[in-house]
Amino acid sequence: MTSNVDFDRLAEKLVGYDYAYLITVDAENRPHPVPVMPTLDGDIVHIGALGGRRSRANLARSGDVTVMWPPPVPGGYTVIVDGTAEVSDAGELASVKITPSRAVLIRVATPESPGETPCYSDCVDLKVTAQGV
Repeated sequence: MTSNVDFDRLAEKLVGYDYAYLITVDAENRPHPVPVMPTLDGDIVHIGALGGRRSRANLARSGDVTVMWPPPVPGGYTVIVDGTAEVSDAGELASVKITPSRAVLIRVATPESPGETPCYSDCVDLKVTAQGV
């Protein structure tokens, strides 16, 4: 899978974000979020031991995931990374490696927001070709 994510910018933007939510989808397409403490290592998002049965079952069905870091301060950006997960073969101690395919920053727009698109959200794509924020 190819990715156009600017991993240097993503790493820079994740400074100060302590935790995130791993969002998987069950067989009925219902989202299942669980709190995690991911790390970005180069072009891979690592999540340590993933003990939840539902998350592991969802990942066995589909590797498509989203990792969402809530803003560390009010008015800050939420960081959202979509990607494909690969689960280690360790049962309840299984760890997850995610290959990101897209990364965005998003927050509720204000009159001062420097958003790239004329929409209700202040959204910045962290693409290789995007301009810095």
